[in-house]
Amino acid sequence: MGVVPSRSTRSLDCTMSEAAKWSTTGANILESDRLDAVRNHLENVGFVAVLWWHYHGAQAPTRLTFDDFADYEQFVKTQPVPGDAIDVWPFPNDPKQRIAGGKIPNEHGEVPERGAY
Repeated sequence: MGVVPSRSTRSLDCTMSEAAKWSTTGANILESDRLDAVRNHLENVGFVAVLWWHYHGAQAPTRLTFDDFADYEQFVKTQPVPGDAIDVWPFPNDPKQRIAGGKIPNEHGEVPERGAY
C-alpha cells in the first residue's frame, strides 16, 4: 500500500446544509456490499486504485492504491470525513469498470446527494 495521508484537518462537522440533501438512501461506501466488492477484488483479482474526493475540499482527489483489504478498510473507516466520496477502480485491469463507490456517512448514517468536490 502507498502512503496514506493523515486524517484530514477539515472539520468532522462538515457543512451539512439543506442544499446538500443529506439522507440515508445515498451511496454509503461503508455498506457491506461495497466493502465485499472491494474485498473480493483484492483477494481474487489484484490491486485497486482509489480516488478520494474531498467534500468541500477545493482540491483534486487524493489518489491511492491498495493490495490488501485490511489496509483499505482501515483507510476508508478512519481517514475520510463525512461527505467525502470514494471511488474504487480495478488496477491495472479495466479502468472503465468501477468496483465500488459511495460517500462517507455522518454520525446518523446519512450521506449527501449533492456536494462540492
